[in-house]
Amino acid sequence: MDLEEGLEDLILLPYEAFFSRPLACLPVPAVTVDGTLSAADGEADDGVDRISALPDDLRRRIVSRLPVKDAVRTPALSTRWRRVWHSTPLVLYDKHLDPADPARVTAVDRVLVGHPGPFDTVHLALFFFDEHERELGRWSRLLADRGVRDLALVSLPGPTDLVRLPADILRCAELERLYLGCLMFPETADLPDGTGVFPHLRQLAMVCTLFEDRDLDHMLASSPVLEILALFVSMGKTKHVRLRGQKLQCVLFLESTAFELAVVDAPRLERLVMWETSAPPDGDGSLMEVKITEGASALKVLGYLGMGAHKLQIGNRVIKAGTNVSPRSMVPSVKILALKVNLGVFKEIKMLVNFLRCFPNIETLHVESARADEPTGNNYIEFFKELSPIECVQSHIKMVVLYEIYADPSEVTFLKYMTQRANELKKMTLCAF
Repeated sequence: MDLEEGLEDLILLPYEAFFSRPLACLPVPAVTVDGTLSAADGEADDGVDRISALPDDLRRRIVSRLPVKDAVRTPALSTRWRRVWHSTPLVLYDKHLDPADPARVTAVDRVLVGHPGPFDTVHLALFFFDEHERELGRWSRLLADRGVRDLALVSLPGPTDLVRLPADILRCAELERLYLGCLMFPETADLPDGTGVFPHLRQLAMVCTLFEDRDLDHMLASSPVLEILALFVSMGKTKHVRLRGQKLQCVLFLESTAFELAVVDAPRLERLVMWETSAPPDGDGSLMEVKITEGASALKVLGYLGMGAHKLQIGNRVIKAGTNVSPRSMVPSVKILALKVNLGVFKEIKMLVNFLRCFPNIETLHVESARADEPTGNNYIEFFKELSPIECVQSHIKMVVLYEIYADPSEVTFLKYMTQRANELKKMTLCAF
C-alpha cells in the first residue's frame, strides 16, 4: 500500500478527533505559568537582592523552571544573571508562547539558535510545520547538535498535510524521551548500520504518525534501554508490530491496526495494553494476530483481546475454540486480563473459556460485552453447568469488572457462573451501557 492510501485511512478520522489524540496525550510540562511567588508574613522589605546572591547552581535551577519567555529575560536582572540562562540546559515549551503571535516562529528560532546548549526539554506542539518545513529542518539540526533529551514534536493542522520529519531527528543521540504527533517518520530504508542509535531513549510515543514496519524495527533495534513504547492511532503503513527490547516493560497499542502484534524478544515486558485494535480494513478479512512467545515470563497485564478481532498465539500454538490448552500454551505470569466478547455468540463464549484457561493465575478480569447483530442463542446454562473447572476462575480471580452490560440472558448466565465458581471472588463491578 502506498503513502496516499495510508493518509486516506487517517483522513477517515473526524478532524477534531484526530487532533485530540496527540495534544491530549502530550507529556505533562515540568514548567508552569500558574506559579505564584510570595514573601513570608511579617518580613520587611530591606531592599537586599538575596536571590542574586544564591549560588550559580541554585539560580540555574530557578531559570530551568521558568517559562521560556521569562527565562530569556533573566540576563537583564543584574550582572550576576547575565550568563545564567545561557549556562542552564534549555527548557522550551511552545504552549507558553502566545499562539496568536505572528512572531512566535521567530521567537522559537532565536531561542534555539541563541542558546549554546545542551537542550534539556523542547516541546513544539502548536506549529503548522507544513508551512515551516525550512524551520523544522534547521531546528532538527540544532536539536541533534545540542543534545536534546526530551523532545515532543506535533504538527498542525491535520492528516492531509502530514510532514516528513527530517533525518536529523535520528541523530538526536542524547534523547531520553521522544513524542511525535501528526507526522511522517523519517526514511530509514537506506540507513547504514550504526545510524540513529539512541543509547539513552527510555520512552517513545507516536500518535497519528505514519511509519512503516522497518521504521519501528529500526527504532527498537537502536534503543537498547527503551522501557515504554506507545503507538496511538497507528494506521495505514504499519503491518507487523514486532516487539523487541531487553529493557522494554510497557507497550500501549491503541486505536491502531496491524496484521500482527508479536512479543518476539521482550523478557521484561510487564504490560501489553491494547484498545480498539484490529487487522487493517484492506486485508483479506483475517483477524489481527497477537503472538506471545514462551519467554514472556514477566507479562502481568494483557488486553483488551477481542474474541471477534484477534487470533491469539502462545508459543507455537494458536488458541481456538476447541484447542486443548497445555502448559506450553499458558502464560502463568499474567495477573490482569481484559477481554472483549460477545456473550450472545456461542463461538465467542467457547473462545472466552479457552482464553481463560491460557492464563491460569488471573486475579483481575475485565470483560467488555460486545453486541451481536444476530445472536446465536439466549443463554448457555447447560454449557456452563457442564464446563470443567478453569484454574483461574476456581482458585485465583478476586475481582471482575464487566462493561457495557445490557442484562441480556447470556450476560446474566455468565455472571451467575462467575459468582458460583469463582471461590476467591471478593468484588464484582457492573458498568451498564
